[in-house]
Amino acid sequence: MFVRRSLLLAAFLLSPLLQALADPEVRFVRLPAEPLIRIGLATNTSTVSITTGDTSLVAVSPDEPAKLLSTTAVSVSARAYRPPQVDNYRIEFQNFPNQTDAAELAKDVREASGETAVVSLDPTSNTWKVWVGSVKDTSDDADQLKSKLLEKGFDDAIVVAEKKTVLSPDAVALSQQLKSAGASDVRSLIKTTGSSGVTTTGAVDPNLREVIIHGRSDMANYSSLKSVAFGSVNERTNPVRLNGKAYRGKLEVFVNSRGTLTVVNVVPLEDYLLGVVPSELGLPQIEAQKAQAVAARTYAIANVGGFGKQGFDLVPTVWSQVYKGVSIETRMGTLAVNSTRGIVATYQGKPINALYTSTCGGRTEDSENIFDKASHT
Repeated sequence: MFVRRSLLLAAFLLSPLLQALADPEVRFVRLPAEPLIRIGLATNTSTVSITTGDTSLVAVSPDEPAKLLSTTAVSVSARAYRPPQVDNYRIEFQNFPNQTDAAELAKDVREASGETAVVSLDPTSNTWKVWVGSVKDTSDDADQLKSKLLEKGFDDAIVVAEKKTVLSPDAVALSQQLKSAGASDVRSLIKTTGSSGVTTTGAVDPNLREVIIHGRSDMANYSSLKSVAFGSVNERTNPVRLNGKAYRGKLEVFVNSRGTLTVVNVVPLEDYLLGVVPSELGLPQIEAQKAQAVAARTYAIANVGGFGKQGFDLVPTVWSQVYKGVSIETRMGTLAVNSTRGIVATYQGKPINALYTSTCGGRTEDSENIFDKASHT
């Protein structure tokens, strides 16, 4: 009698779905492949802590190989983009009182060394100078040129070092992405640059922000204009944790339109369901939980891209489906998911919008009277 009452209760809870399944056009099919689902865990946070109980965190960004961070914990934040700078070196003769003297030395240098020698006015000191040769990438290269001039009798040469801002290909690519992304809230580079034809020429958005990673190793201290996904070396046995809470799959972090961070759990569909079924149905009956697994799987597939503007598919609340990660997983819920693996309900070849309720108070209503459309459309 208890089992019958339990199954009746499950029928009430899943009744919007069951009404849809009564339609002869509804079919149960198995997905040909398991997709990844993107769950928006946080959408406006300044700093997050990502950890693992494994030997190390692994970081992955678009168009880059996986990076072993050699640490089990990092903090992630965002800041205004700081373009990289490199040191440049050049050889100069300085402090000529007039252009004529500078031009005369420049001529002698060209004839004796074969190097170029350009005369220019130094606006700071209002004196003239001679720039010899090309800009050098290293101080050693500059010293070699200085020694060459010394051998030719020019002993007043000076090595001048200066910082030069580098136009980053990622900054150019992200700026182009933001121009073409329309209403997207994503402000980190999420597309690979390898096939986009991006070069180091082009306009850079002055408002770019980058993801900052801090950890206890050199490998875990860097910045990126790209989204960064964190996982464990062995994700099955040691799931990655967001602020102490464990999730299967990876935790992807990127900058959003507020200038803060969005954190997305990128997880295989079946692993996602392990954290949904026990959250939505605590009834300890395997058949009821199997029905819940099919409903939750179908709903997830039907709503992929539901929050596409924000960079994910679903949220972990009742606005999509309640999802609590590893902490809520149960043996029966896992069995229900595995027993129905890949099975979804379709209507005319498409997954139905498998709406259901966690509670109903003993009464139900047709979905079209609430949502203005039937649950399978």
